[in-house]
Amino acid sequence: MKPISPRHIAGIPALLLSLGACASSPGMGTPADHETTAAPRPLPVPIAAGTPPLPGVTSLGMSMPETRIALKGLPKDIEDLVLSLPPADFRATPDIWQYTVRQAIGGMMLIPRITGRPDRRISMVSSGDSALWIRTFESENPAITGYLIQVRFGCKLVKDSPIQLPEGSVQDICLGYPNARIGSGLRAYRKVAGQTIEDVTAQLTPPEQVLGEETMERYRQLGADGPFLDDSWLDRVPVARWIVESDPENPLPEDAHTYDGGYLAHANFLLWNSDHFETRATVPASLWPCPPNRPSSCIDDDRFVTKP
Repeated sequence: MKPISPRHIAGIPALLLSLGACASSPGMGTPADHETTAAPRPLPVPIAAGTPPLPGVTSLGMSMPETRIALKGLPKDIEDLVLSLPPADFRATPDIWQYTVRQAIGGMMLIPRITGRPDRRISMVSSGDSALWIRTFESENPAITGYLIQVRFGCKLVKDSPIQLPEGSVQDICLGYPNARIGSGLRAYRKVAGQTIEDVTAQLTPPEQVLGEETMERYRQLGADGPFLDDSWLDRVPVARWIVESDPENPLPEDAHTYDGGYLAHANFLLWNSDHFETRATVPASLWPCPPNRPSSCIDDDRFVTKP
């Protein structure tokens, strides 16, 4: 049997403490990541507004390390920026969007990558089982900043909004799943000072496209969930990675995407490259490092991380 990775073990207690004893799926990061306490049938996928989101992280609502800065509300510049975004992009009504953002509490880590202008990683929870996850990326050009943003809404909050969204929206789904929690998926933004923030999500290659429909279906038949964003190293480097985890009892057969003996499949890296986001099939080891205190956790057959 493949042991559960330390990344997942570390997250489980915090997830239970912050979200309650609710079953969570490793596939939370699919375009409509979701959790339910007791759903009698599969949760429908919300219809996306505009550009479809990307599979996101599974760490929404988790406690942050002790190095975090406690926050009672988002930093003012982040709050103003988030509130300027179209709520429909996150499958929310304007009132729920405002309420969720303004009620958020949590923590922030500063990541000293650019001298004097650290990146920020923010993890917040809000009323009604809602949560926000934000990672900022500074540039050598102080006028340019990148943002990854993901939100989750609790149906107990969403269904009470007096503003009606179209059929197939999160609000519509919540009528039939009052205890569910539905995610927005991940969106990427680029902001140039003095200009309107740009949604660059559509410029990134979705992991489902990298894997292909046939491969995705084969993985599902073998018990694997959809791709999600592995943010293990975002506290150190401006890189994350879309992966698929196999059923621990049923590793995936070797193909162009699998590694770690078939327990994982690779679906591209997402990185902030100087002043823009891009996706890549491989990155150098400096951008996907081994943990210095756990070198044995590095995967020998990870051919997507190139050695010097």
